Amino acid sequence: MRRSLIHLALMAGLTVACGRNQVTVEIRGGDGNLVRLDANELQYKYDRLQPAGRTEFPSAGSELKIKKGTYGVHVVATGYLGTQKLAIGSPPLLGTRVYPLTFDIPAGKNGPYAAKGTIVYSATPTSIRNWDLFTVQADGTGRRQLTDTREFEQHPKWSPDGTKILFTQGDVMTNIDIWVMDADGTNRRRLTEHPERDQRAAWSPDGKQIAFTSQRDGTVDIWLMDADGGNQRRLTYGREPSWSPDGRKIVFTCAQYEGWDEIYTIDVDGQNLQRLTFDKGKFDMFPDWCPDGMRIVFDSERFGGQELMVMLADGSGQARITVAENTYESEPAWSPDGLAVVYSGKMNLDANGQILKDSTGRPTGAPDIFVVGASGFDWDNSSDKAIRPTNLTQTPDWEEVSPDWRAY
Repeated sequence: MRRSLIHLALMAGLTVACGRNQVTVEIRGGDGNLVRLDANELQYKYDRLQPAGRTEFPSAGSELKIKKGTYGVHVVATGYLGTQKLAIGSPPLLGTRVYPLTFDIPAGKNGPYAAKGTIVYSATPTSIRNWDLFTVQADGTGRRQLTDTREFEQHPKWSPDGTKILFTQGDVMTNIDIWVMDADGTNRRRLTEHPERDQRAAWSPDGKQIAFTSQRDGTVDIWLMDADGGNQRRLTYGREPSWSPDGRKIVFTCAQYEGWDEIYTIDVDGQNLQRLTFDKGKFDMFPDWCPDGMRIVFDSERFGGQELMVMLADGSGQARITVAENTYESEPAWSPDGLAVVYSGKMNLDANGQILKDSTGRPTGAPDIFVVGASGFDWDNSSDKAIRPTNLTQTPDWEEVSPDWRAY
């Protein structure tokens, strides 16, 4: 009967597809640890940590249908990001047409990060706003206060050799400029002095130049200067600069071109501006270039809250790595080994391991400093929560933001 119906339809010039498309994703390697499969384009909200192996879309018994189109699939490990595009045709008349994808994670690219080194960050009591700079070891020990003034010290960044710290000093009601000091908080020196705000500075990989955000021209721009504060010159619109490891490019956030925050790269000579994110009305910000030069981590609001994503340096392979809406992961920075990220987030847990929330469903408490492997963590989609971020500060009466990580 079924064959007769198909035959009649074909005789009438119609095509009836009773078959289906199927995509098989085979992940090889992974060093025996969980890997992230982001197949959200194939199956809505399929973005999770799982063992390496074979996954089918649709799975057995699923009513999911994969229509004709082009789909992206991404695989994330702590030291790896793979992405493939798959063009799928119309479903067959009968049976199953299989589209195979294979990802090979190189050995050693999905190991644990090294919980060593020093993280610098800015913090203030929640009761009285007075931002100062602190350090903590990557294992959560040895918290130390570096500054203690009536002014605000924020946005710290280690020098490439870890001996100095760039930071912002000033007050929201007065002026904000870029300063530098030794790693122990001594020998403070001012690098910029302008009635408009200069902030969020970052060293070049060789330590000879500094990129920073300034409003001195009436717009939010990225400027460059020598490490001693000399030779200050405008580069482009934008903010939150981060250098590529080879020192040739800067990745940054900009709202001037589209009216909302997107992420771009530009050569340090001002040439070759490239847009990496394309999410109309969804803010992407706080990019940080990985030490391997291959990946960029950033903060995105495209899923409702603020969550972390990774992408390749050309903007491809954009994958969400923190699946926890409304926990506000922000301002990520890479670990020196490129296997983890440190960030500011809100994830205070009760005795049962559940996130403490207020009556509106938002997390309670102030932001803390967290570390997680670069494949991230699942909270919304996972019952066992096999991978959890590590809270380094655990201070509900303090707000801690803007972390940066050196190797020792």
